[in-house]
Amino acid sequence: MFSDPALDRHFTGHSGSITQLRFSPEGSQIATSSLDASVILWNLNQAARCIRFGSHAAPVYGVSWSPKGNLVASAGHDRTVKIWEPKVRGVSGEFVAHSKPVRSIDFDPTGHMMLTASDDKSVKMWRVAKRQFISSFAQQTNWVRAAKFSPNGKMIATVCDDKSLRIYDVNTGECVRTFTEERAAPRQVAWHPWGNMVAVALGCNRIKIFDVAASQLLQLYVVHSAPVNDVAFHPSGHFLLSGSDDCTIRILDLLEGRPIYTLTGHTDAVNAVGFSQNGEKFATGGNDRQLLVWQSNLHTYDASKFEAKSALASSSCDTSAASSYQQSNASSTAQSNDRSIRIDMRQSQAYKSLDENFQVLDSEHTKQPQTPKSASKSSSATTLSGRPSSRGNSLVAKELVFKPRSPSPRFFQ
Repeated sequence: MFSDPALDRHFTGHSGSITQLRFSPEGSQIATSSLDASVILWNLNQAARCIRFGSHAAPVYGVSWSPKGNLVASAGHDRTVKIWEPKVRGVSGEFVAHSKPVRSIDFDPTGHMMLTASDDKSVKMWRVAKRQFISSFAQQTNWVRAAKFSPNGKMIATVCDDKSLRIYDVNTGECVRTFTEERAAPRQVAWHPWGNMVAVALGCNRIKIFDVAASQLLQLYVVHSAPVNDVAFHPSGHFLLSGSDDCTIRILDLLEGRPIYTLTGHTDAVNAVGFSQNGEKFATGGNDRQLLVWQSNLHTYDASKFEAKSALASSSCDTSAASSYQQSNASSTAQSNDRSIRIDMRQSQAYKSLDENFQVLDSEHTKQPQTPKSASKSSSATTLSGRPSSRGNSLVAKELVFKPRSPSPRFFQ
């Protein structure tokens, strides 16, 4: 049965803008980083057991889950990377990764390596178990906004304020592709699940999708009226989610090459978007400090039924009966043929029944013992009462198993 995306949960809890969000691998938790110097783990199954990790001393810009979900890494303005167990009495460790603020952090598919991008113009790769530096990718000439491993872990994509998208070979460290944008710098990058394409969110209100192997632009979307801050592919590879300074979220049908949904309700810029690993849910967050969790329903999507519903919504004069289905009103010529369905989340019961009376537990992460190869100092997480934690357990890195994806045919032909 064809269904539109629907708001499922509505959370507030951060006192500053949400900068990034990531679903846990099994999909039951969401980690959000914030300018309020904290990371919150939102438990979707039990809202009363959300956890706030407040060990950073400054705004947190990036967060990432290990592939098995047994570790979370976060990084921010204090130049440090924190690696911690996602539970109240977990263990944590930290190291100073860069000489300037760290903008993003990402685990490789095995969970053994980690990638950090910084305002010091470099991208660095680290060995997780020992917090040990491996190599640097430093051809950028300005702040690096994001760096991501490809799905097979063999390549790295970086976006930088020098208006570049660069693709690196992990084994050789060589920059094998460079795409330069003339209008504005890219703000975020995402790998297609098949590993042969990347999407870039641009400060000039555009979204571009590139074929990495062929080194060419595949698709260009002008569907936002302000800079685009984040993009995320649906696990099927057929849809793209985007968030923008224009306060809207867009869902694009990549096979048809068009926007299909415009989601409204955020009252400020949308900085972070992301799908769960099975694609059944997606989440959005931004400057209004709200975390919104949606049922994607994209597994039910039918292009022909969408056409009929979109036509009905655009021709209907009964706004009371079709308040959730209004055709997007765009002023620009590029958006004049936009027949996407507009969904205002504020009309939903989930939005009105705000999850705000839950208990956020400050984590009691213990300090990880120093090793000769570890960098600088340990974490200084405190308990809810403000007393330093005194446990001395060590952080043990476990072997992770990664099964490579089967090859799939390309699209956008």
